[in-house]
Amino acid sequence: MNQKPSSRIYLLRHGETANAGQVCFNGHFDVGLSERGKDQFRQISLAFKDLPIRAIYSSDLKRTETCASIIAEPHGLKPVACPEIRELSFGEWEGLSVQEVNEKYPDQLENRLKNIETFSVQGGETFSQLNDRVIPKFEEIVAAHRGDTLAIVAHGGVNRIILAHLLEIPRKNIFRIQQDYGAINIIQFYEDNAVVELIGGTHHPISSAPVRDKKIAIQ
Repeated sequence: MNQKPSSRIYLLRHGETANAGQVCFNGHFDVGLSERGKDQFRQISLAFKDLPIRAIYSSDLKRTETCASIIAEPHGLKPVACPEIRELSFGEWEGLSVQEVNEKYPDQLENRLKNIETFSVQGGETFSQLNDRVIPKFEEIVAAHRGDTLAIVAHGGVNRIILAHLLEIPRKNIFRIQQDYGAINIIQFYEDNAVVELIGGTHHPISSAPVRDKKIAIQ
């Protein structure tokens, strides 16, 4: 690419949550990190300590704020919390496990899986609505840091929305984008053009083998 490199974004998913033993719809539910989740970001912080990071952003939920603070410390930075990059709201499902949702709201989960882009829980959001609050904020952050390296700690759904937007992937296909706890995505801008260099990476060497017995991705 002949254009001059501009902003470089490290887009991360928060670490493992305290309720990760079950597959839960956390959404805006303000669950904290497990010890493993904190350790994931201590390791990421070590991997990031020599990067020329100029700013760090997160959502205003403690699972991302904690992670952002861990990677900010070696750089002497104070993370900026943005409610616009919270996870998708799950309304009545907030904090419930898949089993609890199936028991309390029969057939709704199946309906969601068939209508990813347009389905919303009572009191919650669609992925289209998530897109409409996340993308303007993401673009605002990038515009404020032209030429800088920065980190954004967000959520599985939020990261998928950003990556799908940049890669022009239909929102109905966003779960084809892998985002495990602690996932690292790298976005390099060349002026106003984005190149996604890495999706769903880790601070470890990348394995060529697929993950076996993967839990279903729901957010």
